[in-house]
Formats: sequence, structure tokens, C-alpha cells
Amino acid sequence: MRHFALEDVRTSLGLGSTYRAGAALAAACLAMGAIRVCFDNVFDDAEKFDLFCSALPRETPVFVFTLWTPIDRVIDREANRVGRKRMGHAVVRTYEAIERNLHKLGRMISNTETPERAAQTIMEAIANPANLWPRPAPENWMIVWSFPREPFEVFLGFLQMEFPAHRFVAR
Repeated sequence: MRHFALEDVRTSLGLGSTYRAGAALAAACLAMGAIRVCFDNVFDDAEKFDLFCSALPRETPVFVFTLWTPIDRVIDREANRVGRKRMGHAVVRTYEAIERNLHKLGRMISNTETPERAAQTIMEAIANPANLWPRPAPENWMIVWSFPREPFEVFLGFLQMEFPAHRFVAR
């Protein structure tokens, strides 16, 4: 969403507008026929996630996963990302905020194995309606994952290979 946001988005559209815009985009993809939408975002507390969900149609079922990695690996990954401005101390602050709120951020998935293993764990979890975030559930659903994570494209590619009959839409 950062590539589409106005420079002064908070002033123009209000606090949390990128969460609401992301939810609107996800809802539009579902309305156009996507079976699943993976929304990859940093949710460091449940209030931000609730703001995102408030902009989804009420009947949209949501599965929430936080991919969790030891801090030293997160710092190393962030330092070696290509084509991105460094986040500096914000990496540790964000990590600590997520850590404090893990119990409110859906199901934690250990992100110390391969992206394929993480994707397999998530696909197994979404097969069980007990793992739904507390919302009503129609036929379409979405996956939300939060930082820190492996490259999103690897996960999305794996899902597409494993489930070729389904269309996956990324924000």
C-alpha cells in the first residue's frame, strides 16, 4: 500500500487510512472473484488489525497468522534486503511491540524453517474453521500475515503451485 499512499495520507485521509484502503482492495478482489486474498502487513497490535477488519464486509472470514522469527535473524534479513530503505531502530521497536502482543495477533507460526513449511502449516490451519478470526464465514476467505517474514513472493508462489485451481491475489 505504501506505493499507492499519498505523501500526507494521515492528514488527507486520517489515521489508519492505509489499513482501511488495504481492506477495501482485498474486499474488491474478493468481489471480483478471488477465492483467497493474502494480505501481507505489519500488525504490531490488535487494534490496528481491528481497524483493517472494520473496513472489510462483515461476512468476510479472516485467518490471522504472525510469522515469528528470532530477533537476530530479523535484523540480519532487514540489513540485507535489496531495494529498500533501512528501518534502523524501528526494526527492534516493531519486533518488541509484536512480541508484547503475540497473544492478540492470531496464530503464531515459527518462521525458522523453509517458506514452504510455513505455507504448509498455514494451509493446514485454514482447513480448520476453528482457526478463523472471530467473524462469520462465507465461501471466500483471506489470509493475513504479519512481519517478520520470508519474502512474500516465495509464499505466494508456493501457494499457486500447490493449489493451481485457485487464484491468489496479493496487494
